[in-house]
Amino acid sequence: MFFPTIYSADERHIVKDKNTCACGTRYNVFAMLTRSDLRKIRFKHYKEVTCPKCKSSIIDKG
Repeated sequence: MFFPTIYSADERHIVKDKNTCACGTRYNVFAMLTRSDLRKIRFKHYKEVTCPKCKSSIIDKG
């Protein structure tokens, strides 16, 4: 299964909404998303997610 991810702080996180990741980390602090922000989001396989908190959120829901 593929998820929208973002690479931040040497870890790949799952995008939850326009400002935060599934683990609660904020990747966008601005109210408006720009085109460059959207280009940072990549759809990756769940096995490529390196953040342990984001990875556990996938396992709990599945």
